[in-house]
Amino acid sequence: MEPAALDVDVQWHLLARMIPFVENNYNVCELGPRGTGKSHIYKECSPNSILVSGGQTTVANLFYNMSTRKVGLVGMWDLVAFDEVAGISFKDKDGVQIMKDYMASGSFARGREQMEASAGMVFIGNINQSVESLVKTSHLLAPFPDAMIDSAFFDRFHAYVPGWEIPKMRPEFFTDRYGLIVDYLAEFYREMRKRSFADSIDKYFKLGNNLNQRDVIAVRKTTSGLLKLLFPHGEFEKEDVRQCLEYALQVRRRVKEQLKKIGGMEFYDVHFS
Repeated sequence: MEPAALDVDVQWHLLARMIPFVENNYNVCELGPRGTGKSHIYKECSPNSILVSGGQTTVANLFYNMSTRKVGLVGMWDLVAFDEVAGISFKDKDGVQIMKDYMASGSFARGREQMEASAGMVFIGNINQSVESLVKTSHLLAPFPDAMIDSAFFDRFHAYVPGWEIPKMRPEFFTDRYGLIVDYLAEFYREMRKRSFADSIDKYFKLGNNLNQRDVIAVRKTTSGLLKLLFPHGEFEKEDVRQCLEYALQVRRRVKEQLKKIGGMEFYDVHFS
């Protein structure tokens, strides 16, 4: 991508799309218009990620097949991205429940087995009406299927990337300068999953008291992911951490704001600091 052709905010959003590659068990959603390259990165930029096109999916396929005793997609890939969230439906009634369990803890139980996996969950979808009208009439998570519209499920999202702020891809957004070969990039992503920069915040900052434990985990993961992408050598200053932290607070707060709209007094603390 050519940074000179993109706004600073857009550059941050494009970086945020890559966090699930470098951060274990990272859950993110991005809803926005068509043609902004949402699903492309998960399909083409790493052989370790899989893009599941919308439609029916099963617990056996995603988590564990009890008849063949094989682990599903979350055990085989670094990240599982769902394209077209509006079309996702589980054949099993407990599908969303198991997904919630997995997104919170990175482990799930099937039959007698308790399994752990490190795959992140990415939800991508299109917003068909304008964001302004969506904000007025309902909430920004409305495109999800009814079975998933559940505040406990959305509370497990570490970030919500505003896809409507990213422009539709045009030739001038691609650079004429050097880029990274995808094979190299994918190996870098995989290597960075073994490291963690989550405690980098503590050296310089203390989070405000409106963040509950889930918010703190989300903000730490996002900050860690951004630092891995921008400063893989692990050398960064206070200002570097501040920029990543402010973005992390912004994308987690968007989730919290929508939870408040869906309903629930428990989500009233949205004054992140």
